[in-house]
Amino acid sequence: MKYKRYILTLLLTLLFSACNSTDSVTQEEGETSGPLKIIGKIEYERIHPLHNGGSTILDQNNITTETAKQIIVEAINRSGQTIATTSTDDNGNYSLTNLPENTSIKIRAYAKMLKANKWDTKVIDNTNGNALYILDGSFVSTGTQSTRRNLKALASTKQSPPFAILDSIYLAMKKVLTADSSVVFPPLKMNWTVNNIESGTYYDGNDNIMIQGDQNGDSDEYDDHIMIHEWGHYFEAKFSRADSIGGGHTSGDHLDIRLAFGEGWGNALSGIVTDNPIYFDTMGSSGWNMNVETAVHETPGWFSEASIQRILYDLYDSNDDGADTLSLGFKPIYDVLVGPQKTTKAFTSIFSFITGLKSITPSNSEQINSIISNEDINEITDIYGTNRQNNVISTALPLYKELIVDSGIATNVCVSTTYGVQNKLNNHKYIRFTVDSAGEKSISIVKSSGNLTRDPDFILYKVSPFTNVAVGESATADRENLSYTFTVGEYLLDVSDASNRGNACFNVSIN
Repeated sequence: MKYKRYILTLLLTLLFSACNSTDSVTQEEGETSGPLKIIGKIEYERIHPLHNGGSTILDQNNITTETAKQIIVEAINRSGQTIATTSTDDNGNYSLTNLPENTSIKIRAYAKMLKANKWDTKVIDNTNGNALYILDGSFVSTGTQSTRRNLKALASTKQSPPFAILDSIYLAMKKVLTADSSVVFPPLKMNWTVNNIESGTYYDGNDNIMIQGDQNGDSDEYDDHIMIHEWGHYFEAKFSRADSIGGGHTSGDHLDIRLAFGEGWGNALSGIVTDNPIYFDTMGSSGWNMNVETAVHETPGWFSEASIQRILYDLYDSNDDGADTLSLGFKPIYDVLVGPQKTTKAFTSIFSFITGLKSITPSNSEQINSIISNEDINEITDIYGTNRQNNVISTALPLYKELIVDSGIATNVCVSTTYGVQNKLNNHKYIRFTVDSAGEKSISIVKSSGNLTRDPDFILYKVSPFTNVAVGESATADRENLSYTFTVGEYLLDVSDASNRGNACFNVSIN
């Protein structure tokens, strides 16, 4: 979708009424001299979840008033001019000073958090010219004495969702800041509207999180775990590295190791940020929840997002249970993500993460081994996941094959659809190799077994810095060839079969 280059302001004008106290004005006692100012508090209503076993709905009988933290507040005159600007603090309080006397102004609160060299996050209506949501008070004269003006965004009129969304994101940013106070968060747009009824909720890989807002079905604005999960993908993209290939996934899946880590990380982060392991998604009367720490171990392993989320949460939390006797807090996890995980020469997975964690906290290696062993994962000793012993099909192992350039062929590079297609375990095979002599070489992938016509494809990565440098995706039957001018260094090939027609094996060479 192409967006207009200008920003329309969506006015959510509130009626000033004593019986509907969304906008209140009172005189400040003792403020009769000095610069004229307006102080106040910006609040919003949050609808909380109601859990009943494994189902979760929004509880319309449990609506609390929360503070709108770190948002932009302005004083606007009748000509539409901004005459003063500030931000709320973590208690939702604001103060606008040096205001003119006897001037009719209103207070405007923006669904935007902006702090120089720190963050720039806002909630926009992606179906209305990317309009920025605002909350307006009434025009009232400043008079000659300082006054208090409070605003509250109501849930009943759909004014509160943008501020609820920002509050969830701010909570995530605060958690990161506990690990590194110098972090500067790249700009982020949260795209929400009641008209988002089919878009789903997802991070677009760049600067946008799209949020489902279907008020008659799946709406995510009050689902803080969903918001934080998607922000976790933003964090990976901006601060760490995410090699996830995306696509559909559900409980019990055997996933590509890159996808398993990315989704497990998002789920775990939601529990880490909120210090609440109950992950939930409200969808009218059919929402659901799970415990990211104690959920039933369904198909556990290095290919399971559920195993990844339990491992990461157990590493973080202070609750010792079963195999978990470790309470690292968030900083070591953060340090791995922005360090070894970001620079790993393998694809990002639980193997690269645990290897990095052991390098940062070597004294905890045995306790780490215990936590991962509880997920049927034997000791992780390197970033490539060597020496796997899980009960998976034989062609899925080893995860990485090695190839000698100019003098060898990687045989029996076998893919399968045993666990599903496109992003499941063994849909992709990884090949490691080193180029010692720069120059043009031919990458050749030829079917060696499989009784149906195949369409082998590959993606070529140079691993330092980790970069996608070439793609081979012609429609030539049973083979893929591409010439590429290599520089000296280490590389990875991601080989797959675009036909998704069951089991097939290939011979791979680079000469």
